[in-house]
Amino acid sequence: MNSPNFLSTRRNIDIVFCIDGTGSMTPCIDSVKENARRFYADFAKAMTDRGSEIDMMRIKIIVFRDYKSDGQSSMVESAFFELPAEEQEFSAYLDGIHASGGCGEDANGLEALHYAMKSDFTTGPKDRQVIVLFADTTAIPLGLRKAYAGYPRDMVDDNGLLETWMCMQKYPTKLRERCKRLVMFAPKGSCYEEMKQRYNRSVFVPVEIHSGLDGVAFDDIIKIIAASASSVS
Repeated sequence: MNSPNFLSTRRNIDIVFCIDGTGSMTPCIDSVKENARRFYADFAKAMTDRGSEIDMMRIKIIVFRDYKSDGQSSMVESAFFELPAEEQEFSAYLDGIHASGGCGEDANGLEALHYAMKSDFTTGPKDRQVIVLFADTTAIPLGLRKAYAGYPRDMVDDNGLLETWMCMQKYPTKLRERCKRLVMFAPKGSCYEEMKQRYNRSVFVPVEIHSGLDGVAFDDIIKIIAASASSVS
């Protein structure tokens, strides 16, 4: 076993994966799940390589679909799993995720980001609160599905989502300005690419998710997330 690096920065890491669970994700949902299973070990190594050590790591999953067609199943949110201690429970939860539903190409990914921002994050000054989104299309505009069953009554609009991310007091969350990170893997030209211009501490990576994430190897995905999480800016 390697000796600990006493000069490294020790952090608690919370990661929320927002995963498009509609039927169009069928070609790659299993790849996302299998790579999520080994995420802890690969991510911990990548963080160590960048001079950060993980004291505690927790992962949460939000699977989003379309409120028009999927109702109460449109937003499925897990608790945080502490890894590696709860690895079996985390793996069992992943087993229950399947691509299904949706009534077109788009899905309620922006609502999923709002749920993610409201997570019960750890809030130490050196901790990291990382939201990672995987989507194979753009998102349905916020509020467009509010007439359908299950749509949250307290959902924000576009400005509210941005203000939530910016940690404004009007929308209190456990997000902390220096701790938060947003990493979006989605097609070029989607609304997520546009969000990169307005959301600070964010990264957008264009991918061809329909082809099973072939556009970006998962090892590269790990490095991208680790680079964002370990940065001090």
